[in-house]
Amino acid sequence: MQTSERSYRCSYFPTDRDSFPVPADTGVLPFVQVQARNAEQAQRTAHAVTGCPSAEVQRLEGAAA
Repeated sequence: MQTSERSYRCSYFPTDRDSFPVPADTGVLPFVQVQARNAEQAQRTAHAVTGCPSAEVQRLEGAAA
């Protein structure tokens, strides 16, 4: 069982005031960086922070973390 937390970068789809996804102006999705035990927990944490659906979750390694 993995107990240490790692850094994850979670890209998400921004939403409008009615919670519908909207395209990013630049074509690049915004992201948040979170600490989590695994990718699923990182995705759930990102959703809790942003209130937006996740597009991608990437684990950050080494110097990038």
